[in-house]
Amino acid sequence: MSSSLVVAAIDFGTTFSGYAFSFLHDYKRDPLTISANSWNPGVGQLVSQKTSTCILFDGSKEFNSFGFEAEEKYSNLALENKHHNWYYFRRFKMMLYDKKVSYIL
Repeated sequence: MSSSLVVAAIDFGTTFSGYAFSFLHDYKRDPLTISANSWNPGVGQLVSQKTSTCILFDGSKEFNSFGFEAEEKYSNLALENKHHNWYYFRRFKMMLYDKKVSYIL
C-alpha cells in the first residue's frame, strides 16, 4: 500500500465554509492542481465551493450532517414538527471564541 502526502486547506467561516486539497504527486506535476468540493443546496442550479456553516446532531447528540445538507434536513424535520429532539447550530463560529475546553487524557 502506498501513501500519498496531501496538503489541505479548510476555510471555517462564520457564514460559509469550504475546503481544498492537493496531493504531493499532483503538485509536482502541476502546482496549480488543486481539488475543492462542490456543494449544492439542493434547490435550483446553484453550485458553490462553499457551504453554509451549520451542523446538525440527532437526539443522541451524534453527528448527522453539515452545511446545506444540515439546513435541508432540519428544515424538513421542522416542517413535519419532528425537530424537537435534534440539535441544529448555524453560524456558530464566533461563539467558539474565548471558550475554554478541558481534555481528559
